[in-house]
Amino acid sequence: MKNIFLFRHGKSNWKHLDLIDSERPLAKRGLRDVPVMSKIINEKCPDIDLILCSSSKRTRETLELTLSAFSEKPAVEILEELYLASSDSLLSILNKYISKNNNIILIGHNPGLYDFVTEIDDDFFFLFPTSAVCHLLLHNDQKSKLEYKDFKIDTAIKPKDILLN
Repeated sequence: MKNIFLFRHGKSNWKHLDLIDSERPLAKRGLRDVPVMSKIINEKCPDIDLILCSSSKRTRETLELTLSAFSEKPAVEILEELYLASSDSLLSILNKYISKNNNIILIGHNPGLYDFVTEIDDDFFFLFPTSAVCHLLLHNDQKSKLEYKDFKIDTAIKPKDILLN
């Protein structure tokens, strides 16, 4: 069985309106929430093999905070194609990496993450707010090309489920 954690970047800072979207850093709330959510991932699966991360500043800052939760540092790939990727792009990217890795964190953006989870189960309602994590299980990893139906949603959790904001 393989574990995939879809992790939306932490809350971004909108104070500097002159910054382009990909260069917005994390806000204070993101800096607070990401370590808490990273700890939850580590508790569920301490042996992460790989973190796939969008190239935006807020996802790279989310990555840095996430890495501190793990004593054994996983491999990291920063991917331009993860920036605002669609659900089909996310599936394609996971297909590239899943055969050689058992436990993956994918740090990305909405609406792609929300759409990905909806493709797995359109009855599962999870809006995917910032710093939210959705834990997916993959039982049938012998296929050459995975489809949405091959994933099972284990849990979905958002910071408000844990923290009093």
